[in-house]
Amino acid sequence: MHGLLEITLKHQGERTVLGELRQQVPLRVIRPFYPEGEGPAHLYLLNATAGILEGDEMAISLRLEKGAHAVVTTPAATRVHPMPFGEARQRITLSVGPGATLEYLAEPVLPYAGAAFHQETEILLEEGAILFYVDLLGPGRLGRGEAFAYRLYENQLRIADREGMLVQERFLLAPSERPLDEIGVMEGFSHLGTLYLFCPEPARRALLAAFQSIENAPLFWGVTLLSRRGLAVRALGHDTPALHDFFLTCGNVFERRSWEEPSLRFGDIEEGRKEIAAAMN
Repeated sequence: MHGLLEITLKHQGERTVLGELRQQVPLRVIRPFYPEGEGPAHLYLLNATAGILEGDEMAISLRLEKGAHAVVTTPAATRVHPMPFGEARQRITLSVGPGATLEYLAEPVLPYAGAAFHQETEILLEEGAILFYVDLLGPGRLGRGEAFAYRLYENQLRIADREGMLVQERFLLAPSERPLDEIGVMEGFSHLGTLYLFCPEPARRALLAAFQSIENAPLFWGVTLLSRRGLAVRALGHDTPALHDFFLTCGNVFERRSWEEPSLRFGDIEEGRKEIAAAMN
């Protein structure tokens, strides 16, 4: 199955609104909602099927025009089902226009036993763009004893602006070839989370100091400055809620340091998920 989702958001009056939308099953998007009343558009990206199946190719494109502000998430984890012989792919393209703000926090990818999944993400930041981007990976179906039972998981990420590359990383996990509990891989943890933040230059070092002051996080994590514009945070944990709580804490710090008058409240994401779950039942 070839899923397609192409979204353009634009700033209009006091709100960010949907400009253009093209969608092809199984991917679709629920119309934007506004828990703050005005301001940022909250979007939920949906897969109308049970998850990613063998042979699937998903393509998601999201473009924010000048001054737009969006909070994008998913109502559930991306479940990658067993694939005895083949594989599946997903490509995500994000474009954040001049002075636009994108906060992207999807639920984790969960590769089931026998799955082979390739994910590629490309992000372009224009001048003055602000980005909060989270990527999460779970171990699979722990309740069935399938932790790290997938064949292959590959993740490629590139973030660039008009001056050149800001982030370029690629990692490939093949549990049957190399145990993931080794030093330098998962080291006994089950969940991996990565956070990239790009903000006005004066806020970067204040953010670094603020993150370093976070205490008693039940995770193994670290933060570093990138060469330009942003920071990177990587964390290992034992469950999804611990990573969620940690990154939402980072999000609240990010708000306070990046805006003089923060308009986004990350806690509203959880309320939105409840609304979506109720609507789909």
